[in-house]
This record gives sequence, structure tokens and C-alpha cells, in this order.
Amino acid sequence: MKSAFILVALLLALVAHAQDATLTLDGSKPGPRLSPWLHGIFFEEINHAGDGGLNPEKLRGTASWTIVGKGQVAMKSLDSNVPGNFVEVRVRGAERGGIRNDGYWGIGVERGKKYGFRARLTEGARVRVALVAPDGSELASALVKATGEVAVELIPKRTEPKASLVLSVAGGDGFRLENASLLPRETFGKSQVRKDLGELIAGMQPSFVRFPGGCFVEGDKLANKFDWKTTLGKKSGRTPNQCLWGYKCTNGLGYHEFLQWSEDMKSEPLFVVNCGMSHTDIVPMEKMGAVVQDALDAIEYANGDSKTTRWGAERAKNGHPKPFGLKLIEIGNENGGPKYEERYKLIYEAIKKKYPEVNLIACDWGGLPKSAPVEISDEHFYTSPQQMQNLSRRYDNYPRTGPKIYLGEYAVTQGCGQGNLIAALSEAAFITGLERNSDVVSLASYAPLLVNSSNRAWNPDAIVFDSQRSFGTPSYWVQRMFSTNRGEQVVPATLDVRRVKAPAPPGGVGVGTWRTDATFADVKINGSPALLTPSRGTWAPEGNGWRQTELADDRRAYGGDRRGSGDYTLTLRARKSQGEEGFLVLFRVGTDDDYLWWNLGGWGNTRHNIERAIGGGKELVARDVPGKIEPDRWYDIKIECEGERVRCYLDNVLIHDVTLAPPPPPFYAVVTRDEKNQQLLVKLVNIQERPADFRLVLNGIGALTGRGEALTLSGNDPNAENSFEKPLRLAPVKTPLTGARGDFTYRAPAWSVSILRLDLKK
Repeated sequence: MKSAFILVALLLALVAHAQDATLTLDGSKPGPRLSPWLHGIFFEEINHAGDGGLNPEKLRGTASWTIVGKGQVAMKSLDSNVPGNFVEVRVRGAERGGIRNDGYWGIGVERGKKYGFRARLTEGARVRVALVAPDGSELASALVKATGEVAVELIPKRTEPKASLVLSVAGGDGFRLENASLLPRETFGKSQVRKDLGELIAGMQPSFVRFPGGCFVEGDKLANKFDWKTTLGKKSGRTPNQCLWGYKCTNGLGYHEFLQWSEDMKSEPLFVVNCGMSHTDIVPMEKMGAVVQDALDAIEYANGDSKTTRWGAERAKNGHPKPFGLKLIEIGNENGGPKYEERYKLIYEAIKKKYPEVNLIACDWGGLPKSAPVEISDEHFYTSPQQMQNLSRRYDNYPRTGPKIYLGEYAVTQGCGQGNLIAALSEAAFITGLERNSDVVSLASYAPLLVNSSNRAWNPDAIVFDSQRSFGTPSYWVQRMFSTNRGEQVVPATLDVRRVKAPAPPGGVGVGTWRTDATFADVKINGSPALLTPSRGTWAPEGNGWRQTELADDRRAYGGDRRGSGDYTLTLRARKSQGEEGFLVLFRVGTDDDYLWWNLGGWGNTRHNIERAIGGGKELVARDVPGKIEPDRWYDIKIECEGERVRCYLDNVLIHDVTLAPPPPPFYAVVTRDEKNQQLLVKLVNIQERPADFRLVLNGIGALTGRGEALTLSGNDPNAENSFEKPLRLAPVKTPLTGARGDFTYRAPAWSVSILRLDLKK
């Protein structure tokens, strides 16, 4: 402990050289109150987040049973369209056989833990129920008589992540199996979700739980949308639906469980209602009455009196007489356009008429609806580390008179590995902007929340799990750090950054196509030929150039000196033979993931623009110019690069003249006040490969006691990740602070986010 005090005292010591950044706090006027709903979670049935994940049921449905044993075994599936297991088994011969269920990529069991097997078994046979390891050894077993409802407890004698449940005939000719279930006795909360996942998520202290999605709300078609009424009651009687993400969903986590899970965590439930739209079909306006009533019924189920309302009584019947107190409803998911406008208006007005106290959220998908008021707007951002950092300033000058903002889905999804440190730090930078503008931003939730490592349909995710283990990615820990260290009020602060001269731009060039067959000729840098080397695609020499014929995404060839100067004039000629788009002309290429390109005839051959890629993620740096590239004609292309200015010419006509903004500084900060504990919460992000010295100037804040603590997430490698083998490789570390009085300097480690809790004198 002594060494920790010495270390942090050194971190706080004033340093002789110039500070990297100065954070000046202004206590003369209060900042905005921090929204009590700001940090929540987004749950969607994706990546087997529910079935095979948060839903603790270990067995898959009817179609997942297979035959085992050497006897003459016949198995007949009786109904594969229900979540329960309906199988008929017949055995002949001296060696008894049976059936096996491997669960979700193996049934994870722990030594000494209790697992309850329940089923309806009939036909009179004696049945051996066993948990079996992959090598065939028995972990736990029990004998039952197939004469009706059976319930046994299995206690494995060792831990095994890939166990199977085997039901074999121990006497008689066979059995009929219905509604089989294998559940761990240890679960989380009254919702009885999987214990380790429940605890990891509860550790985030989410203000709200958004459910059930996501695209899962809409479905690929309306027949597969989330129908909350069919998810109530006994799990064996629930109607499954085909999940948009490629598997049949049992709805073992239904509407009631989501409400109960929210209550378990003392979080506000946020229910997303289907607005009559799926990915492929739409409810006609003349039939929207049923959709509107369904939304009203959902609120009644959550909030209605258990004695005087139909759906309130149904809730009480399902074990929860007291209302859940649903206050947040989102109308649709990622819906927009005229059809959404019509349906939004119907649902908005009906809910406000009957439940005026409910807060309604609208989709901002190509523009907010104008057909009815918008109280809260749902925005989504999936992008690169660089762009996520840029977005930290998005709300600084946002209109204060419009609707509040809900960041319903956001994450770094490019250059992120399977959840690395640079992604998490970029998200931390973004969060500083959300907190700083909490008078505009009311809610935010990272997405997606969960991924089964055997079914990664979306990458990355906050929490990774398999049949037995789980861990949080660095993004999970960033979410948890901010959510558990909020404060109640923002303290106005100004971050002044010492500018460091940017490195000279690299000198590589390139050409490329996107689902297009094109030829490039006479490629020159400052009038000298630049030899091209194909990288990806089908390239062949043609005349004094190269032709790429593969109609696929992002085909490229490179030239020039990447270590040379990026101040040059690039000229070439290009011709399109066929395909959907035009040309990609790359300039200032440093690596395959760091470059600029002029996208001519992009976005379905409708417009031109310049894009900058950093770490693989792209952002637009100019205004769109409408235009298309015609086939079978040559175009003259010229790009002039001089310092931060770039000019792009097509057939000697200036199309773009832009001044590139310098990359944002790698430092981000926000300060809040914890009124209950009389503490300042100083939140600092350092996204660079060396430590950074933050000088804190406290104007009008009051005196500090000198005591506090630092919670820091950091690493040496921005691409580092956590894993099952090293689940806490990147996790926050708490250390005491001493000497934090008056103005002081804190040295933030390289690649880090730090939250300083500083005690204020009363």
C-alpha cells in the first residue's frame, strides 16, 4: 500500500516542463444537472444474448436432440415449433440407447452446483437422466419413471464446459418427452437470469434497460416481430419466433422477465414497441388500430391496477401484483420516412391521451417525424475510433430548444478487434461530451450488450460469454466506470491543449473500385510516372495502365512512396467499363487503413466526396457534390495536396476545395460534482502512446482536503483485448490520491481513462 501512495503522489506532483493540457474549472455558475437516466444498457436478442445466454435454460429445443447408444433407437420429433422439447423415443435390443442434447455449444456445469431437470415423461419406461462429459464419463445421473411430471437434481462431480444431457432407456421400450428443462439453481434476481451475466450487468448500475432490441423488435417480417403477449406465462407454452439474427428464439426471456430484470437492478424499463413496420412488410393504415392497442395494452400490463384492469390482473397472475412503473416507451426502431410519420402520429397521440406521464422516444432515421411532437430523439452511431472522438463535441453547440437526445446505440465498430482498448478509450472520449451536455442528452446506451463467443453475429460487444465463463471487454469497463461515477451536476470546465506539430502527411497514392470494372492510366506524381502494384482485386495490365475487372467491394492498387512527402499533385486518367459506381483515387496513403480517397460516383453512382480513413474507419471531410461516372469514356483526374489544403479536379473542373481539419487532440475531460459525498469527479481521457500531464485549475470550486482516489483503465497496447484466459487484463485499478490541494497536476498514463474522486472541504 505504501508504494501505491508514493506512486500516486508522484503522479500528482507538479512537473517542471510544460503541461500537455490545462483543465480550468469555473465554479461561478452551475453547469447542467446530470440526467438521472444518462447511462443505461441496450439488450437485444442477437449473438444468442438471450437464448444460450442471459436466459439460464441449458437445453435447446426439439430439433437439437440426437440419438445415442448402440441399440435400435428410433426418435420422432413431435413438434419443433414450440420452445419446449417434444420427442418420442423407442429402443429395441439389449444395449439401451436414448437421446442427447448438447445445449448451446455445450452445457456448462460446475462441480458441486445444483442443476434441476424437469420434464413430462410418459410411456412407462425407466429413464436414466445423466450429465455426460465429451469423453463419455458421467458427471451426475438419476433414475426416473416415465409416468408423468418428473423433477430431479443433478450435482456434477467436476466442472465441464461442454457437457451434454443424455436420457437413456434403463428399462422398457421407450418414452415420450415433453417440456424438458435444465436450469441452474443459482440465478440472479427474481427474474432468474444467468447469474454471472446478471452480476456483470448489475455491476454497471444501469439507469435504464432498453429491450427487446434493436432490429429484433421489427423482425425481418411482421410475422417474426416481438409479440409481447405471446411471451407471457409458462415458458413451455410460449410461441417462438424466427430471430432476425438467424435462429429461432424461444422467448424464454419475455416481456414480464424484462420488466422484472429491470426492477431487480433498480433500473427504469424502456420498452420499444413495434410501430407496424418490419424490414420487409408494413401494417396497412386501416389495420393500425390493433398495433396502437397493443402498445396501450403493454403499458397497462406494466402499470395497470391489478384489480381493475385486464392486463394489470394478468401481471398479478404472473406473480407481480404491484405495477412496474414503466415510464419510457420508444415508438419503433430505426424507422423513418412518410410511412413511419403516419404510424408514429397514431401511436404517439393514443399513448399521450391515456398515459400522458409516459416519456415517448422517436426514431431519428433519416430525419425526425414532423407529424407529432418529438420529446426524445433516438440517434445511433457505429463508427471508427477517430470519428467517435470527433463526436465528443457533437452536442457542444446543439440547439437547447429542441427534443432531448437518446444515444440508443453507439460503439466503435471499425479498427476495434473484438473489443480493444482504443475502441473503449474513444467511447470514453465520446461519453465526456454526453455528460458535458447533459441538458441535451438524457439517455445513452452502448450496443450490443452481449455476445456468445460461438455465435458472433455482431462485433464488438460489451460482454463476451460461453456456456460457463464470461468477461467484460474494455468497452464494458468504460461503461461501468462512468455509470458508477456520475455525480449530480456538471461543473463548467475549459480544456486548453498544448498543440504539438502534426507529423508530415505520408506520400503514397493509389486507385481502386467498388463493384466496378475500371481502367486507370497515366498515373503521375508531380508529372513523374507512379508505378502501381495491385493489392486486392483482379488486375491486369492494359495499355500504359491497369484494369480491375472484379465487381466486388474495395479493390485497390498502390503506388508512390508512403514515407515520402504528401505535398504533391496527383494526375491520372480513368475509364469505367461496367458496374455500380465510379472510381476511388487514393492519396496521402500511409497504411492500408490510413489514407484519404476521392470517391467519384460513389453511393450508388450518385455523388462525389472525399473520405479520410484512420485506423480503418472512414469519415467525410467535404460536402457532397452530386455527380455520376458514365461508362466507356475517359476522365481526367487531378488532386493537388498542399499542407492542409486539398483541391480535386474532374476534367479540369474544380469539384472540391477543402482545408483538412487537424486531427483532434488526444485529450478529453469532463467534471461533475457528487453532492452526496461532497466530491469532485474529474474524468480524463488520454488517447496517445505516452503519459499526459493535466493541470487542474480550480476557480471558485472550494477547497480540497488533499484526499481522494483515482480509478484508471490503461494499457501499453491500444489494440490489446481481454479474453477468457485473461478476463481482467484491461480493467480499472483504484489507487489512493494524496496532495490534491489547490491547483495541481495529474499525470494520466498512456492510453488511459482516469476518474479522480477528490474530497471537498465542507
